[in-house]
Amino acid sequence: MGELLEKRFPDLVALLVALGFLTLLAELLLTGHTEGLQVLAPVAAGVGAGLTALGLLVPRLRLSSLAALLLVGATGLVGLVVHLEESLEGAGMGWVQTVDEEGDAYPGYPQEAEGGQAGEEPEGNPPPLAPLSLSGLGLLGALALYVKRP
Repeated sequence: MGELLEKRFPDLVALLVALGFLTLLAELLLTGHTEGLQVLAPVAAGVGAGLTALGLLVPRLRLSSLAALLLVGATGLVGLVVHLEESLEGAGMGWVQTVDEEGDAYPGYPQEAEGGQAGEEPEGNPPPLAPLSLSGLGLLGALALYVKRP
């Protein structure tokens, strides 16, 4: 049993990576991540799933799939930069923090913005590290295909 697991472990990891890419694709589509530069993430997730499956099922395409998965992983770094920029642009917008004379800060409260009502929460900033899931899956898939024995 141990030999079988050792022999098939790269296949199992590659299969889980493909499923991870498909899960990420579903999440991105369900959250409406489809406008402008954001469309790069679902495309990369779909391509990542296909490349992982291709490298797993077609032995002669394993190395080219491996190289392409590294490029898919690089799209996660692009997304990281975009998310960080959006988070920095939106920092402190629409919220007021109260500070008393001694310098003690109190929780912020929503400030009335154009088109919005007081008490509404502003749209949240994108999670800055979320795009790194593409990078991690791409790298893990490439490593699984690299160690796979023909």
